[in-house]
Amino acid sequence: MTLLEPTLQVSRLVVFQGGHVAFDCKFHAGVNVIRGRNSSGKTTVMDLLAFSLGAENIRWKPEALRCTATYVEVLLNGAVACLRREIDEALQRPMSIFWGAMDDALKAGQQLWELYPFKRSAHRISFSQALFDALDMPQAQGDGASNLTMHQLLRVLYADQPSVHSPIFRLDNFDSPLTREMVGGYLGGVYDDVLYSAQLRLRELDAQITKQESDLRSIFNVLGRSGQSPDLEFLNTKIFELEEARNALSASLTKLKEERSLPRKEANKARATADGLRQSLNAARQAESAAKDELAALDLDISDSHLFVKELESRLRSLDESKETRTYFGNIQFRFCPSCLSELPEARTDAEHCHLCTTALGDGRGDTQLLRMRNELSIQLKESRSLIESRMKKADELRVNIPLLSLRVRKLEQDYNAVANSWSSDVEVALEETARKLGALDEEIRQSYERQKLASVISDLQKRRDALTEESNRLAERIEQLEQKQAQRKVEVANTVNGAMIRLLKLDLPLQPEFVNAETSNFDFVDNAVYVNGSRNFSESSAVVLRHIFHLALLTASVQKPFMRVPRFLMLDGIDDGGMEKERSHRLQEIIVEECSTYEVDYQVIFATSEINPKLEKTELVVGRSFTPAARSLDVREA
Repeated sequence: MTLLEPTLQVSRLVVFQGGHVAFDCKFHAGVNVIRGRNSSGKTTVMDLLAFSLGAENIRWKPEALRCTATYVEVLLNGAVACLRREIDEALQRPMSIFWGAMDDALKAGQQLWELYPFKRSAHRISFSQALFDALDMPQAQGDGASNLTMHQLLRVLYADQPSVHSPIFRLDNFDSPLTREMVGGYLGGVYDDVLYSAQLRLRELDAQITKQESDLRSIFNVLGRSGQSPDLEFLNTKIFELEEARNALSASLTKLKEERSLPRKEANKARATADGLRQSLNAARQAESAAKDELAALDLDISDSHLFVKELESRLRSLDESKETRTYFGNIQFRFCPSCLSELPEARTDAEHCHLCTTALGDGRGDTQLLRMRNELSIQLKESRSLIESRMKKADELRVNIPLLSLRVRKLEQDYNAVANSWSSDVEVALEETARKLGALDEEIRQSYERQKLASVISDLQKRRDALTEESNRLAERIEQLEQKQAQRKVEVANTVNGAMIRLLKLDLPLQPEFVNAETSNFDFVDNAVYVNGSRNFSESSAVVLRHIFHLALLTASVQKPFMRVPRFLMLDGIDDGGMEKERSHRLQEIIVEECSTYEVDYQVIFATSEINPKLEKTELVVGRSFTPAARSLDVREA
C-alpha cells in the first residue's frame, strides 16, 4: 500500500467513566464495520469517535454524558499519537496530545501530555493546528479571520445519522456559505496556500503602496503651497553653487580685513550702500503693503461671493417652492369673485383657459420660464463657487507669502538703521555688507540642506513605492497563473467525483429511476447539495444512498488525485436510515466494500449498520462485538 499525505487512521478508541473503561475497541486499516441492533449505541460510539478527533455540536446521548473522557490512538501520516478530550456538553473543549501509542499514553504522567485549546491565541496554537502540522496540511483561513478546524473538516468526513437530508455536511446551524466553500476547496486540493499567501501579500502591498502615495501627495501638497522644489539633483547643484559663492565671499572678507582698503569702484559702491538699502526697504514695504491690500480685497470679495451664493441658493429654493405652490393651487375652482364676493357664472372647465378670467393659459410656457430661470441660476451658482475657490487659493498663497515679505521688511529696516544711525568708513561698510551677505548665504545653505533631507526622504519614498509596485505587479501575474491552475484543478476534482458518483449510483438496486439512468451528477458545497440528472429531491431512502455514495466518491477521488487533502478517512453512520429495505442496505454495504477494495493506497472507512450484510459478518472487516439493547456499546456503571 502507498501512503499518501495526508492520511489519518484510527487504531483504538477507549472511553472512560472515571477510572472505569466504558468502551475499548481496536480498528484497522481499510473498511471497519460497527454493527448492532437499533438503539444499542452504535451512533454513540461514532459520535464519541468524532468528538475525540475534534468534532463539535455532538448530540450527546445520556449514557455518553455519564462518561468522562475519550482516548483515541491515531496514525497521522503513519506516525502514532494519542488524543484525549474531556466529555462535556460545553462547546470548544480543549484536546491533550501524547506523541506515542495508547499503552504508553495511559501510563504517562500529565506532564508528558501537551494541552491545546480549541481556538488559537497569540501564545498558543490550537489542537487543529497541531494536527494539521502533523498531517502536513497547510493552515487555511475560513470565514472572517478564523482558521479552518478539524471540526469543519469532520463535518464532511463524518456523515452522521441525523444529517439524512444534508448530503455533504453534518448539520450545523452556525455555518456560512463562505466556510462551506472554503472547506470544499480545501479538501479537494483546490485551495492553494501559495495562492492564498500571495493574495494576502498582495493586499498588504496594496495597503503599503496606498500609504506611500498618500505620504507623497501630502508632502508635494505642502511643498507646492510653500513654493519649494523636491528635486534632489537640483538641490545638490544649488548647494554646490551656494558653497562656492560662500567660499568666494569668505575669501573676499578675509582679504578685506587684511588689506583694510578698497578699490575706487568698490568704495563708491560701499558709500552707496545706505541708498541701496533705502531703495530696497521702500520696495519691500510696497510689496508687503500691496500683498496685504490684495489679501484684504480678496477676503472681502470672498465674503461677498458667499453672500451672493446664499442668495442664489435662496432663489433656487424659491423657484422650487413657486413651482410646488403653482401645482398645488392651480386646480382651485373659484365660485365667488375674490374682489366683490359675487357668485360667478358657470366656469369654463377646459384646461387651456383660466376658469376665472377665461384668459388662455398657453402651452406650458410658465413651466418653461421656470426651467430657464433655474438653469440660469444654476450656471451663476457654479461660476460663483468656482470663483470663490480660485480666490481662496490665491488668498492662501498670499497668507503664506506675507509673513516672508514682513520678515524681509524687518531685516532691511534693521540693516538700514544700522547704516543710517552711525558713521562708518568705506572699509567698515564693505565689511558689514560682506558679513551680511555671508550670513544670508549661510542661512540659505542651511535651509537647502534641510530641503535636501526632505528631498532625500521623498526619493526614498518614491523608490520604496516603485519597489512595492514592481513586487505587486509580479504577484498579480503569479496570482493569475495560480488562479488558472486552481480553476483547472477544481474542474478536474469535480469531474472525478461526479464520474465516480454516476458509476456507483448505477450499482444501487434499481429502485430510483434517476440512479438507474444516471447520466449527469454534480455537487455544490456552498448550497450543501448533490444533484443527479439535475434533481436533488428523492425518496428518503434514496437520499441516504446518495449521501453515502457522494462521500464514497469523494474518497475515491482522493485516492486517485494525490493533491487532494481528504485524509483518506471516512466515517459513515445511518447506513440503514430512511426506512431503507434490508436488501438495499446490504447492497450499499457491498458497494462500499467493493469500491474500497480497488484502492491501492492506505485509507480507512468506518461505518455503522444495524443490518449487516451476512457476507461481511464473519469477515475481518467487523470490529468489536455486536451491540444489543441488553448489551449496549457503552458499559456505563451506576454511580
